[in-house]
Amino acid sequence: MSDRHKPVVILGAGLQGCCVALELAQRGVRVVLLDRDEIPMNRASLRNEGKIHLGLVYANDRTLATANLVLQGSLHFYNLLAKWLGLAIDRLSCSTPFNYLVANDSLLTADELAKHYRAIELEYHQYLKRYPQLNYLGQRPEQLYRYLTSEELAIYFQSSYFRTGFQTAELAVDTEQLAILIRQAMERSSSIQFLPSKLVKSVERFNGLFRIEGIDPEGTWLLEGQQVINATWENRLAIDRSIGIECIDGWLHRLKYRVIARLPESLRDAPSVTMVIGRYGDVVIRPNGTVYLSWYPLALQGWSHELQPPASWDDPCRGRVPQKQARDLAAGVLEAIDSWFPGIGKSEPFLVDAGAIFAYGRTDVDKTTSGLHDRTKIGVTSVDGYHTVDTGKLTTAPLFAMTVADRVMDWML
Repeated sequence: MSDRHKPVVILGAGLQGCCVALELAQRGVRVVLLDRDEIPMNRASLRNEGKIHLGLVYANDRTLATANLVLQGSLHFYNLLAKWLGLAIDRLSCSTPFNYLVANDSLLTADELAKHYRAIELEYHQYLKRYPQLNYLGQRPEQLYRYLTSEELAIYFQSSYFRTGFQTAELAVDTEQLAILIRQAMERSSSIQFLPSKLVKSVERFNGLFRIEGIDPEGTWLLEGQQVINATWENRLAIDRSIGIECIDGWLHRLKYRVIARLPESLRDAPSVTMVIGRYGDVVIRPNGTVYLSWYPLALQGWSHELQPPASWDDPCRGRVPQKQARDLAAGVLEAIDSWFPGIGKSEPFLVDAGAIFAYGRTDVDKTTSGLHDRTKIGVTSVDGYHTVDTGKLTTAPLFAMTVADRVMDWML
């Protein structure tokens, strides 16, 4: 049994690590939370579209396993955040509902997509009947999807680009707001000690404890803990390997850029959009008049099957992008999306950065057989007080945090 006087150490202060810290703190556990960045939630958890997935986008996993997993995450997301944030949860805003637009060269037909959506909707209602306390971002919509009429499709979109479209109940949260609320909740907790600028290099077992070693701006450092939770993202596999845990083969790191812009007034109430299924993009329209934009053919600028992504990814993942690169990328993304979403090109970009994506797959999403369509290889792995978490999606982070916290408490018994 580990020394109870030592803290539980959490590696990585993205949404996953922060949720684990908040839950353990509520259970009376002293936590030390480390991150390579200066502040929590400053990397992938911040720099993504914020969609809380109902499972709609994973229609090419015909087993429904991926969809069911993220659906469970989405139905627990709000209640768990409310548990940690309290009344502050009311300050978390959501996007306009998503339209799913079926591209002319989509991997799946409209009928195949509708079949998938029907199955998700059935599962959704079964969950709500079984667990009446569950909800989707504080709501319980009766209908998760419906076909758009041709007239509705033509209101905002260039219809010639699409076979059809669906209006859905899916929403995205504002990740910047979420980050602020999470940081504030952790600052209020006396049980959480946050140590910034700590890049973890290895973890080893030593005299019944865990010894964590790394580097920071002042040099090398060493920390001991009774248990360790590896909630890092880009470096998770390398840290796991340092303690003897090997990942299953086939992992992939991708670097995807986003553009945040101010919308023209005429589009402030327009629907958010995900184009399906292939190498397309997303448009997330927020109530504050800003928009998240990503066009995959331009935004994807890194692809690596190495244990860790290249060091050159670190700057854009911290929000440091050279002005010319940012300007050129924003112009290209706006032009590409404006061709099928007229008016988006008039948006005024003010932020360009990137986030790393970890998943399993050797080919890209425009291939039917790509492993990227399957996100079931995610969750928590625990070995004698060491817990490693593949979050998979922002949606599932709170749910997995509860799994980690339960295992931490079990190990203390």
